[in-house]
Amino acid sequence: MSINKALQTFTKLETKNLFLRRMSPSDASALFKILSDDEVTEFYDDDTFVDVSQASDQIEAWENGFNNQSCIRWGITRKDENNLIGSCGYYGFHTWYKRASIGYELARNYWRRGIMTEALDAIIEFGFGKMALNRIEAVVIPENTASIIMLEKIGFKKEGLLEEYEKWGSKGFVNLYMFAMLRNDWNAS
Repeated sequence: MSINKALQTFTKLETKNLFLRRMSPSDASALFKILSDDEVTEFYDDDTFVDVSQASDQIEAWENGFNNQSCIRWGITRKDENNLIGSCGYYGFHTWYKRASIGYELARNYWRRGIMTEALDAIIEFGFGKMALNRIEAVVIPENTASIIMLEKIGFKKEGLLEEYEKWGSKGFVNLYMFAMLRNDWNAS
């Protein structure tokens, strides 16, 4: 399969403890609760949300991105509750090079429980298995040690520092570490 074929229909993913599903407008208040938390957005590429309309707009942007085959973003819910607790997904597809980037965030109440590790394992399997990616990238602000530890734990390798690589809201241009996982490394693990 290819990136384009994998994105023709939205695939719901299931793990031992989680459902990764398509988000809908009804998730806006839950997403707002997550992204209005300064601790969650401290290392995020956008400013802290101040109005629920921003969450509605973000969900709509992710939906439009999926419809245009430029991204796919799953809402994360625990199997024992249907409330949105975070999201993760792919953006920045390079079809010719079989490469994409991942992004993610999680409500603070669910940090350090292995939830994001479990969710990323599922989307990485989807990326290499269904989308036929060869390389999955993640950029992380150097101060985000929790994210760095998690990425290294699941098999990403730090490749270097990209100076003033992206503009992150009011944070301005930020330095970012580039992490990557290659298909061969994933197959070997």
